[in-house]
Parts: sequence; structure tokens; C-alpha cells
Amino acid sequence: MLQQHLQETYQYLFDTAHRALREGTSFAPFGAGIRKSGEQIHTNVDLAIEQSAPADHISGLIAGFRADDGEHGLIAAGLVFDGRASSDDATALCFHIEGANGRAVEVIVPYARLVTEIAFDAPVVSEVQPEIFIDVM
Repeated sequence: MLQQHLQETYQYLFDTAHRALREGTSFAPFGAGIRKSGEQIHTNVDLAIEQSAPADHISGLIAGFRADDGEHGLIAAGLVFDGRASSDDATALCFHIEGANGRAVEVIVPYARLVTEIAFDAPVVSEVQPEIFIDVM
């Protein structure tokens, strides 16, 4: 079941980011998750994009997920930002997705803007350190 929640979180993040790219807009990092009740949530951080860096949004999202987990309980959570692939510095959608079991993955999906569409390359998935579901002392 956890795998399904992780996949649903990734799909939601991907579809929403893809829609923003198709519309030609840029977007601040945002996140999504699934609560233990089964409710899917969308979250962002209310910072002026002109006066903040993506890292500010990401830190705010992680803090928000931790608070939501403490209040409502989360099964899965993740975030996405428009960044670069480290392998070839290509433009890419960068995802960080975690399960409540503490396992985390990074998914990098390089893309190119074509005249009428967005062309995605194959995603690169790597296991990474959790940042959302950790014991905070």
C-alpha cells in the first residue's frame, strides 16, 4: 500500500508541474502528500518568489510536512522544483518523495521545451536520505 501512496504522490506532483510548464509559467517549489485518513493534500510556502530562493521554499515545505505529520499523520509526502540534472546540467523536474517508513527517493526528469510541447527524458531514480520523516530531537 505504501508503494501506491508514493506513486500517487509522485504522479500528482508530476502532473501539476507538467501543467505549469505547458502553460509556459514558472513555479515555486510545491509539495503534496497523503494523510493517514487517505486525504491527498497540496502544499506550498507563501514566500515572494522574487525575493526568495528555492531552498527557502523547500525548507518551508519540509517544516510544513513535519507539522502536518504531527497533527494529522502522513503516509507519504514529496516536493518538486524546476532545477537541473547533475549529470549533464539539463533542465529537469526534481522530486524528493518519502514514505512514513523513512525511505526516500530523488527522481530527476530532464526535459526540453519544444515548440508545442514538453519532451521528457527517462527519469533517474536514486535512494536518498529522508528529510521529512525523521526523528527530530
